[in-house]
Amino acid sequence: MSFRDIVLMVDSSSEAGARYAVSIASRFEAHLTAAALIVDPTTSMGFLEASAAFVASSLDKLRIAAQQSLRDIEARAQQSGVSVQTELVEAGIGTIVETLGPRLRSFDLVLAEQPHPDLPGDRDVIIETALFGSGRPLLVVPYVWKEPLQIETIMVAWDGSAPAARALSDAMPMLARARRVEVVVVDDGPDRDTIPGPDAQLHLKRHGIEAGLRRLTGTRDIADTLLSQASDTGADLLVMGGYGHSRFREFILGGATEGVLASMTLPVLMAH
Repeated sequence: MSFRDIVLMVDSSSEAGARYAVSIASRFEAHLTAAALIVDPTTSMGFLEASAAFVASSLDKLRIAAQQSLRDIEARAQQSGVSVQTELVEAGIGTIVETLGPRLRSFDLVLAEQPHPDLPGDRDVIIETALFGSGRPLLVVPYVWKEPLQIETIMVAWDGSAPAARALSDAMPMLARARRVEVVVVDDGPDRDTIPGPDAQLHLKRHGIEAGLRRLTGTRDIADTLLSQASDTGADLLVMGGYGHSRFREFILGGATEGVLASMTLPVLMAH
């Protein structure tokens, strides 16, 4: 299996994501779709009494800015010899999940850039929709990331859960190309001895991937522990299950997932 059809969610400051997405598409000889989400402001209560001309102008400005971002990424991809297409995905404020989730399901891999704390945008809802509503793996790139794809060393966070198993399976195209793979188990609770780290290690071996196994104990902050270990390992990519729950059709990230996304220091492939 390989990544042959990938999509990057784009906004006006997606420099890190664009660089990384183009390098993945080039490495795997994949087709790249760059998609920009346009959220229709007329669905907000604040626009109920707005003039038609003002509403139309607001939407036009959003579309023009998105189209410029898409043209920039299209040019970057074409310069790298990557097959690329662009598209706008328009949704109302209350229908982003219903609109975007199904659109992302026909790709092998979804890429998005980490939300920037100082820049407004829709990255949070894009990430949560992709993770919980698409059924596809999500690769999040830190907004400060400067490098193209590197997969010399990959760290796999393993807790024996279904999301972790899904992430492990989805990451196989990258794991198969890595020089070094380390499975990390964080023992943080009373069930620490039941997490079957060797099972994941054996599973990888049967795929021809020799992986190390490391158990980390005595911690309650899983996100910080994983990111610290990734730094110590010199990992280029972290693979982990994405956790959350649903409330009134809105997705809410789990603690470890939210912590990693907030403080990430390397690209992270997640699956749910």
